[in-house]
Amino acid sequence: MHIVIANGLLQLSKQKFASNVVEKLLKYGTPNQRNILVREMLQVVDDLNTGGSSVVLLMVRDAYANYVVQTTLDVVSEGDEKKLLLEELNAHSTQLRQYTFAKHIVTKLSS
Repeated sequence: MHIVIANGLLQLSKQKFASNVVEKLLKYGTPNQRNILVREMLQVVDDLNTGGSSVVLLMVRDAYANYVVQTTLDVVSEGDEKKLLLEELNAHSTQLRQYTFAKHIVTKLSS
């Protein structure tokens, strides 16, 4: 868990094999570990294209990282973190429809 946080959730999630490790952490980690990762996804980072954006919004645009977000939506139990994550994604759902990889996330949100 500390390795993922130290090396950056966004950067690891964008790599083919490292994203698989993050997904396994989500699937087999404790609820507390999952919530820590969700809080990392909700952090705002500087982005050259948008100025500032949450990590999760950058993740859904990526070929590998979007799978990490999909897994997160599947395995994180109901609670404050999941509510905040869904609010962040729903607030930008119109914008997300423009991105090829994010369309899967938008579909999950509407179901």
